[in-house]
Amino acid sequence: MLLAAVFIAVGFFFFTPVSHAVTVGPVKLEYKVDPGAILEGELFLQNESSVIQTLYPSFEKFTEDSSGQKNFTKEESDLSTWFKMVSSVTLKSGEGQQIPFTIEVPKNAPPGGHFSVIWWSSSPPGGGSRQVSIITRAGILVYLTVSGDIKEAGSLKEFYPDSRIFTSFPLNFSVVFENSGNSYLKPVGTLKIKNLFGGTAMEAPVNQFGSNVFPQISKNFNVGFNSDGFFFGPYRATLELSYGNPQQTVTKNVWFLILPWGTLIIFIILLGLVFFVIPRGIKKYNAWIISKARK
Repeated sequence: MLLAAVFIAVGFFFFTPVSHAVTVGPVKLEYKVDPGAILEGELFLQNESSVIQTLYPSFEKFTEDSSGQKNFTKEESDLSTWFKMVSSVTLKSGEGQQIPFTIEVPKNAPPGGHFSVIWWSSSPPGGGSRQVSIITRAGILVYLTVSGDIKEAGSLKEFYPDSRIFTSFPLNFSVVFENSGNSYLKPVGTLKIKNLFGGTAMEAPVNQFGSNVFPQISKNFNVGFNSDGFFFGPYRATLELSYGNPQQTVTKNVWFLILPWGTLIIFIILLGLVFFVIPRGIKKYNAWIISKARK
């Protein structure tokens, strides 16, 4: 199925509103190539506006920080200059078209990860239009790995629940993965909540949508659980995370308690009855029996 990203922008030409909407796909391209390789591919472009549009491609390098925030720069180097593509495409209203492109990888391209974004906009690169507008660009992210001395190294930096004692749902866990290599990694796995007997009570995917972790970056993947069922007592969270090629797997466990407020109050009352009220009642009853026997 073709994944698509739709971005809409509204501008003004002599105070007349003009709608710009473009659909591009897929939202992400991933390749592994050798230095000197020539890679051919296609992307999809569709004019969603009610008028004819001429759309222009532009390229930028991007990076990603530990929070997952992407930072785009107009740096004219690396992967952003390896693309060969048409300079513009004119589409009728509702018209879609497959756009071919070529990536020419230099023979001296450094091994590891290279990252670029292909922007499509109704505004040509560098401006030049009389139209004063606010335009939201439609972008396709490109992840390319050049073979060679690639170091795929990662580790599970942290794994912990937001609390050691949960009194209500949701249950939230943090999985912090560190990429210490020179190529991007895609850690994926599962988080299982198990009871004292080892049975799986709940299960959730980790990094379900395949988010990449950039080189020399740590990223936090939050995993949450919701349930209307009854949970009480100690539980074990078991994390299984896989990454890299060849695949490496790491497993880690952490214990925590689920003590719902309502159940906790009843539990405290029962403890009070067992350790205070009932023993005192028995003691008084025994004393009464003894005094009656003496009489």
